[in-house]
Amino acid sequence: MQLDELEKTINQLPRKRIGFYPTPFHKLENLSRTYGINLFLKREDMAGPGAISGSKMRVAEFVIGQALEEGVDTLITQGAYLTNSGMQFSAAARVAGITPILYLTRDEQQHGTLNEYRGNLLLDRLMDVETHYLSAPSNAFKNVKEDKQHVLDAMHARKAELEAEGHNVLIVPTGGALTAGFVGHVMTFKEIIEQARQAGVEPDYIYHTTGTGTALPGMLAAKIMTGSKVKFRSISVSFYQPDFWINEAIIVERVKDILRTFNADIPDDQSILDEIEVDNRFIGENYATPSEESTAAIKEMAKAEGVFLGPVYTGKGFAGLLEHIRTGKVAPNSNVVFLHTGDTANLFEVPGAAGPTSIIDQ
Repeated sequence: MQLDELEKTINQLPRKRIGFYPTPFHKLENLSRTYGINLFLKREDMAGPGAISGSKMRVAEFVIGQALEEGVDTLITQGAYLTNSGMQFSAAARVAGITPILYLTRDEQQHGTLNEYRGNLLLDRLMDVETHYLSAPSNAFKNVKEDKQHVLDAMHARKAELEAEGHNVLIVPTGGALTAGFVGHVMTFKEIIEQARQAGVEPDYIYHTTGTGTALPGMLAAKIMTGSKVKFRSISVSFYQPDFWINEAIIVERVKDILRTFNADIPDDQSILDEIEVDNRFIGENYATPSEESTAAIKEMAKAEGVFLGPVYTGKGFAGLLEHIRTGKVAPNSNVVFLHTGDTANLFEVPGAAGPTSIIDQ
């Protein structure tokens, strides 16, 4: 299948156009010279509609497009207290004329009590999003069945209240993990390949940070459909393991769902698994907790290129890429694309994201 055929099929699917696409793609000249590779940045952090955005906007466009066809007027979603996905879905819902509601969890043992609005929470408040806060001894990225059920029960109770008032309500899982949205990142892949060719290169690797597993399925499905030779390397912020809420087998099923949408041939599961490479080594102490490596990576990108990564996702992902380069896992002169999926607002939320937080400590 050719790249333009992908877009033709996507254009037949329900979609509410909200972001500004294609997002920018540019070479990181200074870091390329430093590391002896050709390093490019795909700027999903600039997707819109506001200046602070991210890769979930593509997912939201298709989820909301289908929701509008079904007459949905209220969207309820969930995440950790600093969720990028929740903020982006809220922005998309506002643009589409749908009322957003957030259910957010916070590990108070790890992060303390919530006493002011910063980062994504501040943006949610500016959009006047109805927000419910639930304390949890873990967080959205742990396998604690009781916590997850507590959040689900709360969302479904609010849904029932609204439906009794005559509203049509859609519940969106953490990260926007709905089948309707996964196709959005087919377009991310298409744009990367086209923009790289315009720059005169064919990508050898696409690196990205993975959490809820919504970006990789679409990009991988697009690779399979087009026969591309590019390799994906995913740096995780939550452990991928067989008994976890996210793992490689779940990615395989999502890829197959997308291929069915395109009426494409579906490889056997092992062939899809062979395309998935997840590195769990850069999670650090905990989700939403900066690591020494991520802090260094954020600073290196800012100092070299004037680009700001985030401490929850993209800083850890870029730390993984840098380690792969330094250890020879990425060969010299390789053409590498790093997918900047957003997360910038969390620089203003997570203490220690850029090192010492007190000027005196400098």
